[in-house]
Amino acid sequence: MRHAFLIVCIMAVCTVFSTLTVYADDMPVDVIIINTSIQTPMIQALSSMTENAIREAFVQCRQLVPAGAEDFFSMTGIQSPEDIVGKAHLYGVSLVVYMRVFLVGPVYYCELFFKPLGDAIAFKEETVTVQATIAKNIPLKAKREIIKRHQDILHFTVKTKIDAHTYSIDAGQWHGLTETTYTLANGTHCTVKVLRRYSALVELDGDYTEGNTLAIKSTVNRKRLLKALTAMMDENVSYERSGKYLLQGDSDSKRAIEACCVVNPFGNILLPGYGAFLATHYMGFTHTQPQWWGVYAAAGAVTLQLGLVPALGKGKVNFFPWVQDNDKTQAQYGLHIYLWATLPVTYTVAFFHQLAYAYETQRYLPPFFRDKDITAVLLSAIVPGGGLLYKGSILWGYTYWLSEFTLGGLCAYNWQQHRRMLWAGLVAGVKLVELIHAWFAAPAYTVYSNELSHNITPLHIGAGGFGNELCFYAYFSKNY
Repeated sequence: MRHAFLIVCIMAVCTVFSTLTVYADDMPVDVIIINTSIQTPMIQALSSMTENAIREAFVQCRQLVPAGAEDFFSMTGIQSPEDIVGKAHLYGVSLVVYMRVFLVGPVYYCELFFKPLGDAIAFKEETVTVQATIAKNIPLKAKREIIKRHQDILHFTVKTKIDAHTYSIDAGQWHGLTETTYTLANGTHCTVKVLRRYSALVELDGDYTEGNTLAIKSTVNRKRLLKALTAMMDENVSYERSGKYLLQGDSDSKRAIEACCVVNPFGNILLPGYGAFLATHYMGFTHTQPQWWGVYAAAGAVTLQLGLVPALGKGKVNFFPWVQDNDKTQAQYGLHIYLWATLPVTYTVAFFHQLAYAYETQRYLPPFFRDKDITAVLLSAIVPGGGLLYKGSILWGYTYWLSEFTLGGLCAYNWQQHRRMLWAGLVAGVKLVELIHAWFAAPAYTVYSNELSHNITPLHIGAGGFGNELCFYAYFSKNY
């Protein structure tokens, strides 16, 4: 009887240990992040932020569990980073990420090297380098590269077969699973019965063995994560490269309105075209040069607006538009009024052109840039091509201005005829296209596009401020 009792107790203990084995839920380590940056005081904080951002990217994607090198050392007893790759697979690690943050001139770089330890993950062995002149964008760009390389499919492995349809898998609450039924990639169903942090007990249709890999649609919206990162980088660029830093103790937005409405018109009256360039100094720009073809184009447009009707009248008509003499036809009179009335628009287009050129060459962004799409639409609604010029697209801005200016002149000239509605309709159609274009157009400023870009070019040569000195730099990179 005593032996029977001992046998029952031993069986019960074995059952408990078996259950604990099935439900064991130790934290796995899928990814090791190794920071190889030279820990100078300038780089130390940035590299630490970048490492945390990379780890956060893996956590948000809910597929591979990350760990830093120091954490992995303490868990495994490995003493040297050189021993990680050789022993990592023994602990279930499938990916090693080497990261290095460094500074070349005024440009920050982060180099990521992905070392996959198996074929079961989407990452491939490659080196990726991102750059930014704004330090806060380096962690965001590194994080974006990690998210981009994840798939929209969650892969998991069968750990143990419990009975005919019950299995233990290596995915759980951390991976985004809930106690519900999922449709696998092969069309069968997977019902989560018991959910733990890194594992779960599930019922599967079909017969599987330990080590079989299955897949379901990921519960993470990667597009939303990438969109949020882009918005954060956009905000950093708008703040750090704002034109307000050109002005000491004044508002760039207030100065822009004053320059556009007061300084620029009077400057263009005295010096058509060149006055638009002089007005940019009111925005804080110094030691700049105008874009001369814009000066010539504006001066030519003003000359055309003042002299076209007198030329059509062979010099016999009155120079002033409000005087309608016998030599000025009704069509010429309407055109004359239109040409003089649109002179302020020409002055504004010339000013926007010189501003866009100054912002591009000085690597700043115009006022109201955090609401750039709304601002561009409002400017295009008032000034033909204004929204595109505001976003730095000079040729597109001039295209819309020239198109609407010409069609408006034809409309004014033919106002007394039945075709006036045709010209008015064409003007309205072009304006509608311009407003849509102004909303969706990406800013053409290189300081903006480079900060939000995904990859670097192999060769970089340039100059920029570094401390209190001007630094000339050249940098060549190649991926192996």
